[in-house]
Amino acid sequence: MTPVPYAFREIAPADADFLTEMLRLTLAWHLVPAADGSPPPVLVPPRAFADLGRPGDGGVVATYAGEPAGACWYRINLTARQYAGEPVPELLIAVWPQYRAQGVGGQLLDRGIEHARAAGYGAIDLVVELDNPARAMYLRRGFEPIGGAPDARDLRKIL
Repeated sequence: MTPVPYAFREIAPADADFLTEMLRLTLAWHLVPAADGSPPPVLVPPRAFADLGRPGDGGVVATYAGEPAGACWYRINLTARQYAGEPVPELLIAVWPQYRAQGVGGQLLDRGIEHARAAGYGAIDLVVELDNPARAMYLRRGFEPIGGAPDARDLRKIL
């Protein structure tokens, strides 16, 4: 199979609507999209990213032929865990279904991790359900269960 040529760029405040749709996919990873390809009906606050670009925000968008295909982003939440006395951002990732199984998710994850490292974070966290196939990708890239329990949903990668 010939690799698909994706381009990558940093997220920007103009990506708020796209990230809202990506968040919907992240929350509904186990649901099947509607027959017309629209995402499952998962409630996402309409202004979830109204403040996109605040301190602690970062990540990357993958594009194909100029159109967004997926994103890997992180934010510092009000309830952020700490590492070495500093807040740890939470990472999220989603890819439109038509672009999955082409390696773009792994490329997004690698670039999102590197973006957080370059921003000066010492660690990055994510939450993943135990039966989510993406969990294996996170573990292969060095994420480990927080607290050491192998069945933990919360994972951390030390950067």
